[in-house]
Amino acid sequence: MHRTKRFIRLVAIISVMVLVATSCGDDEGEEAAVTTTQAPTTTQAPVEEAPSDGVEGQLVIGTLLPVTGDLAFLGPPEVAGARLAVEDINAAGGVLGTNVVLHEGDSGDTNQDIANPEVDRLLALDVDAIIGAASSAVSKLVIDKITGNNVIHFSPANTSPDFTTYDDNGLYFRTAPSDLLQGKVLADLVASEGNEIAGVIFRQESYGQGLADSFRENFESLGGAVDPFIAYAPGTDNFDAEVDQLAGASPDAIVVIGFQESATILVTMHERGIGATSATNVYGVDGNIGGIGSELSDPSIISGMRGTEPSVDLTAITDFTDRLDNAYEGGLDGVFAYGAETYDAIVIVALAALVANSDNPVDIGAQINDVTRGGTKCTSFAECKDIIEGGGDPDYDGVGGPYEFVDAGEPAAASFRIATYSGGDRPDSTLDEYVFAGG
Repeated sequence: MHRTKRFIRLVAIISVMVLVATSCGDDEGEEAAVTTTQAPTTTQAPVEEAPSDGVEGQLVIGTLLPVTGDLAFLGPPEVAGARLAVEDINAAGGVLGTNVVLHEGDSGDTNQDIANPEVDRLLALDVDAIIGAASSAVSKLVIDKITGNNVIHFSPANTSPDFTTYDDNGLYFRTAPSDLLQGKVLADLVASEGNEIAGVIFRQESYGQGLADSFRENFESLGGAVDPFIAYAPGTDNFDAEVDQLAGASPDAIVVIGFQESATILVTMHERGIGATSATNVYGVDGNIGGIGSELSDPSIISGMRGTEPSVDLTAITDFTDRLDNAYEGGLDGVFAYGAETYDAIVIVALAALVANSDNPVDIGAQINDVTRGGTKCTSFAECKDIIEGGGDPDYDGVGGPYEFVDAGEPAAASFRIATYSGGDRPDSTLDEYVFAGG
């Protein structure tokens, strides 16, 4: 029963806290063990009054999204996507006859211990699914705790190939494609623009390493060479040595695989004469391409920089992006990355709960893959709900695309945006290109 699971989760959380406290023998360690962050607010669409934590028969969603940290520019569209999904689900009558409840949480990044206490807080609120994190490395910090407590872990933005075969009790899912696909798209792009030698500088954690390896393998298979191949540790704030190494190698192109720190790398590259406005072609990825211009005092230094990110052509669905923009305080300033994927993740969970006729996370997880494949096509929660209630089998094609989940709980194929900077602090949407990769 759901309340029994809640008791088990609370016991597990208390056990973890005791273990952490007893493993730290000094005052500094004990203080760190009990540090918490202020939780973002709980949000739900105003269809009917609902309790603030889970009860039997009610679907409760938690989010673990980057309100702060290295990927904070991705937080607003993801938070907006979650809010909009719950609003639409509840407007269509909710799940199992009651409103879906949404509890918002911050993932932070790997430089601070925010994700673990946030997960503890969400588990204590008896959530059935946790949506996030954006960072693959952050998700790796908490996936065992989430799935070990029989709760669904569903990321809209994790792209590390490691999750495909991760031992997750059948409870980890993602709407983002593996970087095995993005690495190919990026390699195709770099090669197609006449570059024979590419230098790569990448963040050395699961996301950066996985994408860098995939790019190198695919680029070399196309006849290109990768030199140099430079890793840096998360938290690095000075890149003089790494950029000097890139400059000394004189590659035709440089691929920057990182998060917010990419701004420092790009400024240093510009100072060394190997930036995007030089003869060197510069490329980014989903961790930086969408918002890195706003981190620069002079975004014109990356004019000509190109990059890839999983995304559908959102210009064709301005009604959705307008609603997404209005769902976040202050708007999204043109950054919509992973907003659609977050929206779809929650809709998929809700549809799986309807098919399972249960808010038990294990029951829901068993239905998630099938609601994205093999049935009657539908493109909204309300439309799919009608199919289910009529005894049919839905195949949800979301805002982010037709996912067609494989058994590992991830898309078989995906659309990728190729973004280009032309002097402004955001990619020039008039230059966007889209390619499709995978099955």
